[in-house]
Amino acid sequence: MNVLVYGQLSEELQQMVVETADNHRVVFANSEEILAEEGAKADIFYGFCREKMFQYLPNVKWIQSSSAGMDQQLFAALRNSEVILTNAAGLYATHVADQGFALLLGLARNIPSAVRNQDQQIWGRLSRPLIEIGELTIGIVGMGGIGQQMAKRAKGFDMHVISVDAYRDDQVEVVDELMDIDQLPTLMQRSDVVMIACPLTEDTHHLINADQLARMKPTACLINVARGPIVDESALIEALRKGQIAAAGLDVTETEPLPSDSPLWSMDNVLITPHAAGQSQHRIRRAITFFCQNLKRYFNGEPLHNQVDKSLGF
Repeated sequence: MNVLVYGQLSEELQQMVVETADNHRVVFANSEEILAEEGAKADIFYGFCREKMFQYLPNVKWIQSSSAGMDQQLFAALRNSEVILTNAAGLYATHVADQGFALLLGLARNIPSAVRNQDQQIWGRLSRPLIEIGELTIGIVGMGGIGQQMAKRAKGFDMHVISVDAYRDDQVEVVDELMDIDQLPTLMQRSDVVMIACPLTEDTHHLINADQLARMKPTACLINVARGPIVDESALIEALRKGQIAAAGLDVTETEPLPSDSPLWSMDNVLITPHAAGQSQHRIRRAITFFCQNLKRYFNGEPLHNQVDKSLGF
């Protein structure tokens, strides 16, 4: 078999793949030219497979995505094919959850105002009162790997954790109340913090819309480290302007990069990071280690971990 690995890997990680593949041929591609040249031979592909790249892989049988989210990779040609697709769900949960809480704490402790003062060498009052997040209620939308890591962190801050999930019905130890997705309005009404942790699918596009935002407390904040289009951005801007909600922390936006004319840039109750939640010094090693584990399973004819249900989108 031919294994094609797309992306920049250290020699150590390359060696890990080669040793796992044993006698099978492995090619490392770090350019589209190599991909075009070697793609037709590939039985197995590792990397972020965009639609343009898929045309170079006519004989591929299994794609191990380096990404957890599938919204940009389930294009029609791949969705309708018999190619097995596995993703990196759960591998990045810890640092995505960290980013969610970085945004939450930044807003609660008014760090943006402090940074602006520091830039101007001002020692003075911050623009908004500081909030203690202990004993607040956090509502987490989605209780997969990222949602569970968010819940663990929330419990560390003595928060009350409620969650909605469309598919999970087993109780999670660190969640005080787990509800079905049809209870989203209840979650929005009760939460002091709403944190998004669900995948982007047809069902979750604009899941957080004007109606849901209107249910939130005027003192509540929204944190999105999942995918931008889960939130109706126009409705969010309007809710922030009207004071329907107090603040928003966004690592993702509907259009990325966020357009320069977006009102979000100039709102002092909005904290923005540039889709950075998935970054970590451990990211690539975790992904390659997982790929090698799945590679062994594939060669042994065992079921693969994290196989994507193409009809559901995750």
